[in-house]
Amino acid sequence: MDADVEMRFFNVSEVILMNVSLAVIIATKDRSGEIKRHALTSLERSTCRDFLCVVWDASQDEETRRVVEDGAWTFLLKYFRAPRAGSASQRNDAVKQVLMHERSIRYVLFIDDDCELSQDALKGILTTFEKTGASVVNLPMHSHLEHGPYGLSSWVKKRLGWDHHGATEFLYNYGAWEEKRGGGADWASGGGMALDVDVFRKYKCFFPEDFQRFGGYALGEDFAFSFFLHKKMGMRIVNSLEGHFFHYPAGGARLNLANMAASKWYNFHLLFECIYDDVHSPKLLWLKVKFKLFMLAAALKLLFRARSLDLFSLLRGIGSARAALREFHATRSIKTLIRRIDGAEED
Repeated sequence: MDADVEMRFFNVSEVILMNVSLAVIIATKDRSGEIKRHALTSLERSTCRDFLCVVWDASQDEETRRVVEDGAWTFLLKYFRAPRAGSASQRNDAVKQVLMHERSIRYVLFIDDDCELSQDALKGILTTFEKTGASVVNLPMHSHLEHGPYGLSSWVKKRLGWDHHGATEFLYNYGAWEEKRGGGADWASGGGMALDVDVFRKYKCFFPEDFQRFGGYALGEDFAFSFFLHKKMGMRIVNSLEGHFFHYPAGGARLNLANMAASKWYNFHLLFECIYDDVHSPKLLWLKVKFKLFMLAAALKLLFRARSLDLFSLLRGIGSARAALREFHATRSIKTLIRRIDGAEED
């Protein structure tokens, strides 16, 4: 990979002597304003300095590079020009680069460019790893709105008793209120997911790049990856003992309607199969029926939230996803989505 990656060091004269235990990876594309305003600024405020930040940039311009090298940051920071665009592939390439060249790194935290960490988030993650021995630490997400950690809709969910950061019968839910500190979780959010490096180095597990087939935005790959580690590999996921992050969704759609419809239809079907690949009882038939109803509702919601009621684009996207699913099942097994041995998918 080294020959294909353009890299610069910034603001760190002692980088050769670096001996930190945590790498914070930010995979980004065309969001220089967001990464400066949220991700990097929050890292600058962190009370913990035992970390290296790696910005893995697939932008079409030089704005993110300029943000990184403007001299405003006092923490260890590396910038890489990504050889491949896509949230899952960028994360995979970045962590491989870190593991090859930063031997002191024991943990890797993935955050999004539009996420903001609390001052105690990094300290809390390291403390949680040390005290619990978990393989994955989930950093709880708070809303930047005034309705509480998750907003009004989550208040309603809490009233209904949906207060666990776990998996539903369909896909997943964020829970309803702040996750129990140190408590177990079924999955971790990609905006604040920390992992022991053995997940990658020893077990050769990586983010599922199939999830970025339509447009590079790998919708749901965080759930598929962490749920696989927990349920299929037996790894423990716990909520961080301290800290949280805020998510400030960037304005504008990441994908057009056709690609968003294709991404949701394709990715959610893969998610469903990943969750229930070992279920063969009559219950599976009922789950499939409810899942189809769920997908119909998701498609209609997507259509009515679009800028125009473009039914043709919606159907075109779903058609593309159905064709891609047939191709996947003709050549692949759902078990090959995540775990890879020496870069090759395991049968």
